[in-house]
Amino acid sequence: MRAMAVATALLIAAVAASPAQASQADPKPDHVFADPGQRPAHGNVKDAPGATGTTGGKLESRILPIVHNCSPTLRIRAQEMTAAQLTATCASLANQDAYFHSVVKDSGPVANDYNTTLEVDVFNSSADYKAYAGKIYGIDTNNGGMYLEGDPAKTGNQPRFICYERTDVSPGWQIWNLNHEYTHYLDGRFDLYGDFSASQTTPTVWWGEGIAEYISYSYRGVTYASAVAEAGKHTYSLRTLFDTTYANSDVNRTYNWGYLAARYMVEKHPADVATVLGHYRTGNWTAARAFLTSLNYESDWNTWLTAVAAGT
Repeated sequence: MRAMAVATALLIAAVAASPAQASQADPKPDHVFADPGQRPAHGNVKDAPGATGTTGGKLESRILPIVHNCSPTLRIRAQEMTAAQLTATCASLANQDAYFHSVVKDSGPVANDYNTTLEVDVFNSSADYKAYAGKIYGIDTNNGGMYLEGDPAKTGNQPRFICYERTDVSPGWQIWNLNHEYTHYLDGRFDLYGDFSASQTTPTVWWGEGIAEYISYSYRGVTYASAVAEAGKHTYSLRTLFDTTYANSDVNRTYNWGYLAARYMVEKHPADVATVLGHYRTGNWTAARAFLTSLNYESDWNTWLTAVAAGT
C-alpha cells in the first residue's frame, strides 16, 4: 500500500539489477499467505517518527550504521550490507525509475509534492525488523515492512521505506518488498496528488497496489504465477475491481487482482489510463471515479483473463 503503512510480501532480488537477470530466477510466490507476518499492514502513520524526519536517534544510528547515497534522490541506511549488495540495490532502483516513467508517462512530480529524497532503511532480518523498527519509528512490525510517506506538501518531510533482508529465498539474498514499495514512492510523487489519505477519498486501490505489482513484475521480467492462476478463475469483474478498498478486500483481491486490473488497463486501454491519471494527478478523485465507472469492457476483460491464464 502506498504511504502510511505498507507491507506486501513481495520477493525482490536486489542482486538482480536488471529485469533480464531477474527473469532467470524462479522466485517463490510473493505473498506467503500462511505467514501472517507477511500480510499487508494498513493504517494512518502519517505522524510516525520515520515520516516526519526525526527518528530514533542514537538507537537508529547504532542499529543502522551504514549510510549509502545511491543518488541525490535515494539513500540507503542499513544494518549490514556489502558494497556489492548496495551497488546492486541502487542499480535495480535506478533502472526501475526509468521503467516506471515509461509506463505512466508523467510530466513530472504532482503539484505541492516535496518528497524529493527517499530513504530505504534495511534491517538484517525479519527478527531484527521486529526487534528495532517499532522502537525507532513507532510503527507496527507485524508485517513485511512499511512505507511511510508522511506529508508530501511539507518541506523537509522524509519519506521512508522500512524493510529487511531475506536469505532463505532464491537467489540467496533479497530485500523483501523493494521494487513494489519503490513503485509506491514513485506513484505517490508522480501520479497521486496529496498524501495517502487524500488518495483514498474514492476507491483507488486497484491502481495503487495494482500498478506497484505490475511495475515490479514487468520490470523484473518475472511471471506473476499466482495472479496468472487467479485469472483463470474469473472471480471478479473489472467493474468490481474498480470498487476495491482496503476495507472490502483481502490479499488476493488487493494484489493478484489489482495486478490483473492494472495490467489490463495499461496494456489494453492506455488512453483511458492517461485520462484517469490526469484526474489523479490533480486530486480530482470524483472525476476519475466517474470515468472509471462509465467504462464497460467486461466481455473483453473475460477474454483477456482466459488468454492470460493460458500464458498468451
